[in-house]
Amino acid sequence: MGPVTMLEIGPGRWAHPSGALWLPSERAVVIADVHLGFGWAQRRRGELGALQDGLVPARMEAVIDELAPRRIVLLGDIVHAPRPAPEERELITGVLRRLEARAQLTLVRGNHDRGLERDFSRLMVERWETRALVAVHGDRLPSRLRTRHIVAGHWHPAYRVTDAAGVRHRLPVFAAGDALTVLPAFSPFAAGLDLRKGLPPEWNLRTNGSVRIYAASGRRVLLIAEKAI
Repeated sequence: MGPVTMLEIGPGRWAHPSGALWLPSERAVVIADVHLGFGWAQRRRGELGALQDGLVPARMEAVIDELAPRRIVLLGDIVHAPRPAPEERELITGVLRRLEARAQLTLVRGNHDRGLERDFSRLMVERWETRALVAVHGDRLPSRLRTRHIVAGHWHPAYRVTDAAGVRHRLPVFAAGDALTVLPAFSPFAAGLDLRKGLPPEWNLRTNGSVRIYAASGRRVLLIAEKAI
């Protein structure tokens, strides 16, 4: 398989096919909604499918191997269950410690992340900021900022398409406007908000009358739609 292809979806903001956002000026990779421990949490709720909790950490490691960031920003909903069981906690702790060994790690607090405070409070923040942008989880969006872009997760944006064989697919997507970029969920198990049905009014995306929708296929990023506001 050939190399993955990133696409610049805003000034200095590069969409990676995995669903991560690459900020070359900061040498930072931003990853939203990894939902670590999803399989264990679902098993506790009575779903007895195969545990696949190693998939998300492996995908993160692959992105880090490729980009060699100085900083890793996990943009909220780092865990799936707010109060992980011992098996989940062991998995989560191991993943985060491996990431911390690779680069400076910042954990932006999401609405699922109450259970992380005990072990990782030193890494947790409400938002991560640079001169160009403010990154938040997205369950509570700040008002539009005059000089800085907002980057968020939380919404798990997706777009339903039908291929030539008539098969429907729900693709994880980036939604990019002048004021706000919303990242897809990095976890493949998180259901997506289908943007074909419209944009959430909470986004407050005032940008030349449209929002650009970019699919993250795993190997490349491509513009698939523009939606009017």
